[in-house]
Amino acid sequence: MLSIDIRNRGPRLRTCFVGFSYLLAALGVACLIFGAVIPLAAGILFLTALMACFTLETYHKIPIHPPTKFSIWLIGLVILPLIYIIWNPPILDLTVWFLIFILLTRFVFKSELNDYLYGYLISIVCLLIGALFIQDMVFGVLFLSFYLVLCWCLIFYNMMVERVGTHCPPSGFRHTGEHEATGFSLFVLSATMILASFLLTAVIFVSFPRLGLGFLALDSGAGPVSGFSDQVELGEVGRIKQNDSVVMRVEFRKNGQVYRPPSRVLWRGVNLNHYDGKTWFSTMPPAWQALNIPGQGAQLFTVPAPREMIVQDIYMESFNSPVVFTYGIPLEIEGTFKKIQMDQGYSLKTLDRHTGPKRYTIIADIGNPTNYPHPLHFNLRNIYPNRFLQLPKISPRTRKLARDLVDESDPETVKARKILKYLKNNYGYSLDMERKTHESALDEFLFIRKEGHCEYFASAMAVLLRLNGIPSRIINGFAGTEWNDLGQYMIVRQTHAHSWVEAYVPGLGWQVYDPTPPDPAAISDSPNMLTHRLDLMRLYWQRYIIRYSMQDQTQLVDYFSRETQDFKDRWNKWETPSFKEMLNTLRNHPWVFLVIVTGLLGWRLGFKKYQWRGTPWAPRLPFAVQMYRQMLKRLESQGIIKPNNATHLEFLNTLTGLPPEKREAVESITRFYERNRFGNLPFSSGEQHHIQSLIRQI
Repeated sequence: MLSIDIRNRGPRLRTCFVGFSYLLAALGVACLIFGAVIPLAAGILFLTALMACFTLETYHKIPIHPPTKFSIWLIGLVILPLIYIIWNPPILDLTVWFLIFILLTRFVFKSELNDYLYGYLISIVCLLIGALFIQDMVFGVLFLSFYLVLCWCLIFYNMMVERVGTHCPPSGFRHTGEHEATGFSLFVLSATMILASFLLTAVIFVSFPRLGLGFLALDSGAGPVSGFSDQVELGEVGRIKQNDSVVMRVEFRKNGQVYRPPSRVLWRGVNLNHYDGKTWFSTMPPAWQALNIPGQGAQLFTVPAPREMIVQDIYMESFNSPVVFTYGIPLEIEGTFKKIQMDQGYSLKTLDRHTGPKRYTIIADIGNPTNYPHPLHFNLRNIYPNRFLQLPKISPRTRKLARDLVDESDPETVKARKILKYLKNNYGYSLDMERKTHESALDEFLFIRKEGHCEYFASAMAVLLRLNGIPSRIINGFAGTEWNDLGQYMIVRQTHAHSWVEAYVPGLGWQVYDPTPPDPAAISDSPNMLTHRLDLMRLYWQRYIIRYSMQDQTQLVDYFSRETQDFKDRWNKWETPSFKEMLNTLRNHPWVFLVIVTGLLGWRLGFKKYQWRGTPWAPRLPFAVQMYRQMLKRLESQGIIKPNNATHLEFLNTLTGLPPEKREAVESITRFYERNRFGNLPFSSGEQHHIQSLIRQI
């Protein structure tokens, strides 16, 4: 039976029991908020309601017995299907709001003490629902806090049950535990045991066999990001660029070693070929589909003579788009998806329903001068180039500009370079594209504003190329420039969203042209070291927690096997150093000497201070008890041992054979112990020094 010493100072038992119960519910709601399962405003409103209920329960206003005998669960089984049939809300939303309603009413109405357990169960369900949607490191903090608080809730619940029973009505336990205080040692000891069990759980998590079930993640239910869909209105990529959230993190490997790519990497996403003057569309039909075979992946392109093969490990965040972003010519791909599709414009997308975090491994050739192999169907179908020569209604001055920029006799590559140079040298970069005229967006950019972001530069170049008879298309993706030196990987954010042009040149295939000048604000806003350190922690969370796989387990076993073998080899070769070698080590590394001396000094002082305390979390013993125990130890060293069944006075009466001065010292110490240990009488510093001097006389 758990007990609490009523003389200890600390929070009351009832306060701990009630407070941790409400804190557990608040953590469950926090999981729903961070997982975006419920709106932030609704979550704050519910947390405020919890705070109000906690205040009322502190003043003994609640809980109260339900006015009538009915089961909200049974009523919900009838009401919820009716609500779903009539209004057809999302099942998840309906379930979550019903759980929140139950959780709140359980704090107000309780028929017995056992009802607190129902509240704990609902909080656990909220945690599990939030876990499906929270993919960031914040869930680790929430889970650890929830785990700790839940254990404390169960501890204090058990203490309450020992005093009133599980079926006690609210009137019976409303004042229970008000006069019993919890000591600090209880929290330290329980927290130590809880964290030890958590570490054991972590070991089980690491060692338990894994299956590749990443495709079972829930669908977010929202439409794809508009800048990376088959229909993109001019200006949408600019709105994406105003968000600093991370889209993906990429680790590169070449020949098994970490590889750092060029300072600027274009991650290819969607291709858009049809322009109506306001919106770009993709009219490219699917070319093929492939299944992701576990352990093998899917084969994409075949390059006859690959030049620079790179392995890319891509960790996608919850980015609401099925597009697979690629760098170079992708040859093979494997990841947490079931099926992949490519259209005739070489854009890849997964066909799974969920758009949450994904993990890909792509083998690509980044050394090929052309973006993709020559499309055979380009020569087989006359309609194919027409897709990339389509034009909306074009103003006369735009047509004139297209003619003036090039010579009719120029080759396609020369025409493309002249248009590229003109746009880079005569226009500025800006994300502020508020419309100020009624002219077309392209004419306003070319002749009035003369500044804009990547979409306008790419659209202008594509139209000017088509006016000169060069097939072209817009590519929306990302321009990766941020490198994390701590973790040796690339960070791609939404602010790195980018548009560029691919133009078809006979004999060379599709060539990449990026007419957008550098953004002057990009350099000044580069993340600092602290940001990169936090991002590295998020990568580790994604890699080793969210997407922990059987492959990771195999690598972990191999790592420990190698380290164990290396340790054995070093141990077998190790020889005891001579005294001269140890002196040389201390001379070359003075900090080693400082650590040794500090450790010995700390151990000595700590031993002197805590040797009577037993355990480091035990409360400090009263001075009278310390002195009495020291007296007994000194008597034991002289062969006089106090029987376990004898009281301190009975033991004193047996010490008739001691010399008079020692007998008087023992009697004084015993009387001091009796008066201050059981009578709680104060003593002066003079008495304290006197007792210590008596100890030395024995």
